[in-house]
Amino acid sequence: MPLRDLQGQEAGVEQLRRAWQHDRVPHALLFTGPEGVGKRTAALALAQVLNCREPRVDDACGECLSCRKIAAGNHPDVRCLEPDGAHLKIGQIREDLQHDAVLKPLEGRRKVYLLDPAESLTPEAANSLLKILEEPPETVVLILISAQPFALLDTIRSRCQEIRFFPLPALRLAPWLQGKLGISAEDALALARLSGGRPAEALHMSEPEAREFRARVLGWAFAGRERTWSVWAKDLGAEPEEVTEAFGVLLSWYRDLLLLAHRASRELLLNVDHAEKMPPALADETPETLLAKCRALLAARDQLSRNVNTQWVLEVLGLALAPAA
Repeated sequence: MPLRDLQGQEAGVEQLRRAWQHDRVPHALLFTGPEGVGKRTAALALAQVLNCREPRVDDACGECLSCRKIAAGNHPDVRCLEPDGAHLKIGQIREDLQHDAVLKPLEGRRKVYLLDPAESLTPEAANSLLKILEEPPETVVLILISAQPFALLDTIRSRCQEIRFFPLPALRLAPWLQGKLGISAEDALALARLSGGRPAEALHMSEPEAREFRARVLGWAFAGRERTWSVWAKDLGAEPEEVTEAFGVLLSWYRDLLLLAHRASRELLLNVDHAEKMPPALADETPETLLAKCRALLAARDQLSRNVNTQWVLEVLGLALAPAA
């Protein structure tokens, strides 16, 4: 995907375009912003620009062999370093980056390395990366991708030029989703709101498996009167990624209820496709109980990020979300 195809990131795209046109692309870039707003897509688009065989005046062609290889993930000079387990480890930085970066590009003009997510670097890996940032090889561009840049060492951030990416307004994202997915304007707007203006998240949420998962998680909230929450953790399982996704679904639900409890406009709701179920759900809630549940979900998500036992987190959260007797 060339730079011109990035949705709603004009400021960041213009920064990258100007840097390329003036041959001033930094050796180290830090792409920051929420998950799913296009950071990795932008990094690959920049890699295309730097290595395109038939570049346009302001962008890559998107069609030459080099651009197609980068898009397919098999260009020898464009590599993405991802966590080995939960972390990017020192061995990956040394073997996949340090040793490889000193070699000349095999096919392109520049070697591009994506670290995604950069905040997953172990302290040892971060210090090893710092050595490369201090004396980067001439043909190398490092792109650190992070939704939590505050988790990076200050010494790393200070050596990178930061490019910020933002969620799109729902009214802007919706037409793109409508054309991309072939759905109605109403469904596209609902999906844009629910995704928080994040194109990648919206596409993920449109998949059948994601829709079924969301319906199942919301079903736990809808069934709160008829059953206890003590068994909801067993329905979910213990996969951290799935648990975190479930927390996001539940948080959006209680957030909507909290807005309605404060008589906010329905245009602010995320779960608009379940709006008819919100008034009955409010019968057993107060703004205080809803706020407490939102805080419990945020606390549980934080505990998971710190590797607290998943089953214990789920059981405690189940008690916090249980309806009052």
